[in-house]
Amino acid sequence: MTNDTTMLVVAGKIDMADEEEDVPVASSKKWLLIGIIVVVILAAAGGAAWFFLTGSDEDESVDMDPATVVIPQAPVQYLELTPAFIVNFPHQGRQRFMQATVTVMSRDGEALAAVSQHMPVIRHNLINLLSAQLILVFEDPAGIEQLRQMATAEVNQVLQREIGREGIDQLLFTNFVMQ
Repeated sequence: MTNDTTMLVVAGKIDMADEEEDVPVASSKKWLLIGIIVVVILAAAGGAAWFFLTGSDEDESVDMDPATVVIPQAPVQYLELTPAFIVNFPHQGRQRFMQATVTVMSRDGEALAAVSQHMPVIRHNLINLLSAQLILVFEDPAGIEQLRQMATAEVNQVLQREIGREGIDQLLFTNFVMQ
């Protein structure tokens, strides 16, 4: 009888051990399955994002119109027109003065070289323009922007006459003082 009781107890322990082992195995299988599903979903989302963000090279080459092809531009270069421009002008019966430091911006090195070469003509034209148009600045605060655009056009007109094309992107007032 002692042997039978021991067997049952051992058999009971074996049965209990099997039940305890089944619980962690089922739990770890569930977490493994959840992990695999999460990895598949993340991989699908990453692949979809990569596909939509990169696109295919074939579509771009077929759909591109030669007019819309963007050519990389050269780096921006600046040339300061020194010395600063000093212009006097009458306003409300008094003599006024304006001082402006002017810098031209271009991506065309040849155009900047032409500006340096033709500096006397450009300075003459800008002084005449500033003297004639400074009333714009007094009448409207946005007048400085209009004056800047007019000055840019004036420099580009000189370049058009001298080298056959415009080459200045913008003319900038880096210092502008009126008294």
